Amino acid sequence: MKTVAIIGVGLMGGSLGIALRHILKNGSRQYEVIGIGRNIKNLKLAKDKNAVDSYSTELSSVKCADIIFICTPVNTIVNFYKEISKYVNNKTIVCDIGSIKFNVDNKIKQLQHKNSPAFIGCHPMCGIEQNGIEYASLDIYNNATVVITSNPKEKNTKIISRLWKDIGCKTFFMSAKEHDETVAFTSHLPHIISFSFYKMFKEKKDKNKNINNLVAGSFKSLTRVAKSSPEMWIPIFLNNKKNLKILSNELCKQIKIFVNSFSDEKKLREILDKSTRQ
Repeated sequence: MKTVAIIGVGLMGGSLGIALRHILKNGSRQYEVIGIGRNIKNLKLAKDKNAVDSYSTELSSVKCADIIFICTPVNTIVNFYKEISKYVNNKTIVCDIGSIKFNVDNKIKQLQHKNSPAFIGCHPMCGIEQNGIEYASLDIYNNATVVITSNPKEKNTKIISRLWKDIGCKTFFMSAKEHDETVAFTSHLPHIISFSFYKMFKEKKDKNKNINNLVAGSFKSLTRVAKSSPEMWIPIFLNNKKNLKILSNELCKQIKIFVNSFSDEKKLREILDKSTRQ
């Protein structure tokens, strides 16, 4: 049985712990899970939800782990790796689940030396807008695609790829740079749109008290992720700002083209046909 330490037992870390503890092969569990965090109340809840076998508020508890997952905001990952390295060596594998890969991977490479723990960059493409261990569940990772930015031929990468597959995920390999460029469009830009639109809604709601009576499915779909944690998303936006500035400018141009087509029904129809065509 491998011992997995999860630093940050919230929604994603807690769901990972639940999934790992459910894996059975030949009737035996494959992973023991240690939860590590600062909030003892949250850690106790993680234990009650069967997300961890044990828990600790001491980072030094990672020294007994074979694999360590850093499940904290992206701006804390590098520092956690640096601190972890005081307690483990190159026999240990450290992973993250952050939505930013390029800056994190590069900074960790600069910290590594011969006896440093391995680092496997991972990003599971899943989650919900709620936050916290209370929302953790077995289903979060089921059938999710996990991007891995490390060399697929390396032994440690294969071990982590197998772990993801054990909990029902599909793995996909790409460079950290390509990952950040791609998720800027597929994940980060949609969050910018949602946050911005919901801010606009709240400003208009102050002037129009009837607006709440006229929201329906499209509104709820567009604003769902606006409930996401600012503590998680501010570091993501700041670490991927170069790609997001380019994409945001492209989107603004597309919106202007769309609005300008209101004076030309044929052009408007062409735009809609292109967007709705399968």
